[in-house]
Amino acid sequence: MELDKTQLQWLLAGIGAVVVILIYLWGIRSHLKEGIGNRRHRLSKEPVLGDTQASPPDEEADGHDFGELGRITPDHPLADKVLVDVEIRPINRQNSTTVVEAEAPVDDSEAPPPTTLAPPPQESRQEPTAPPRSPKMTLVLTVMASRHQLFHGPKIQVVAEALRFRLNSEGLYELFPETEAADVPILGLAHLRKPGSFEPQTLQELHTPGLLLFMKLPGPLGEMKALDLLVITADQLAQRLGGLICDEQRNRMTNQALARLRDEVAELERRRRAQPL
Repeated sequence: MELDKTQLQWLLAGIGAVVVILIYLWGIRSHLKEGIGNRRHRLSKEPVLGDTQASPPDEEADGHDFGELGRITPDHPLADKVLVDVEIRPINRQNSTTVVEAEAPVDDSEAPPPTTLAPPPQESRQEPTAPPRSPKMTLVLTVMASRHQLFHGPKIQVVAEALRFRLNSEGLYELFPETEAADVPILGLAHLRKPGSFEPQTLQELHTPGLLLFMKLPGPLGEMKALDLLVITADQLAQRLGGLICDEQRNRMTNQALARLRDEVAELERRRRAQPL
């Protein structure tokens, strides 16, 4: 069978391509063998951790190739910026196949607890407690004039002096116990016009809608006895001046209101007597 010119050309081209491929593969084979040999050579030189027979590292292993920077060794000016120190810890090889990191022996026994020093005993300091305050109370009653009426200063003065009230330096009438040595008033008397005091210079012109009786407990008398004196004095003022007995809010004093006032005073007396001396 004879080939024409075109077929012959294709045949020669194919043979040439095969030859070129074979030549290329042969060249790659030699490079691969050389690379494998170099790798085995490097592996044989690498030290094995825990192997005492390993050869000392090559001096060139202290450096590293950084491309355009070249090989940088520990004495290079850039060594402190690009090289990193690595700490190598030895390991123990068991049965030549399993590598186990060496660990410090662990003592299974429990460690004794740390001894804690007890703080020195402190002396207990008891702060002196303030004595309990004595219960106190202020009783207030008012004596109000009749509707559209006023109490006049001169009349108030006459009635107050008749009931043994004395005018003090502050312009208030005070009632003292009958004993001459008494210097603490039982109750006080003021009027309902500001400032509430009786001024001798203006007493003749005074007009007020009512009077204010006040008493502080405990006082010179017992609580219940002082309350009785307060009510009796208010009643005498009301009778002599033509007024009415009222409470602190100027409401007419009733028997129920007076009973509540007595209960409050009795409770105050009970609490005061219950306190230690």
